[in-house]
Amino acid sequence: MNAIVTRGAALLAALAVVAGCGSDNGGPTGPVAGPLRVVLTSPNTDDGAVMFQVTGVVDSVAVPAGLTLYQSVPGPNVIRAIVVENVSTGSNLLTLYVADVAKASSITPQLLQVAANGTYAQRSIGAYTLQVKK
Repeated sequence: MNAIVTRGAALLAALAVVAGCGSDNGGPTGPVAGPLRVVLTSPNTDDGAVMFQVTGVVDSVAVPAGLTLYQSVPGPNVIRAIVVENVSTGSNLLTLYVADVAKASSITPQLLQVAANGTYAQRSIGAYTLQVKK
């Protein structure tokens, strides 16, 4: 009888290990590639150009329709971008494609300059924010 109890306990332990290997929802485990958005919050309604930098591991980038992107890569895992045209608050300035969207917090945007639409007069960036969102 001792051998039967030991085999039963071993079977239950094996089932517990197998059950713990999957995800709760039956979906994929591990990194999930996908897009992240760099979103601008502005106190103005007439921004014409935004210069910013994104630090982190990014596979590729795309700009939304209606905006023009100028970019450079000044160092490893650094993208410097200028987005021009009629930029509005809450708008997606850039879409970042990354290997793991769960690591969005490892991508850091930094606002460098903002200019007015039409005149391109430089604005103070104190009231602006950039966020990386899923």
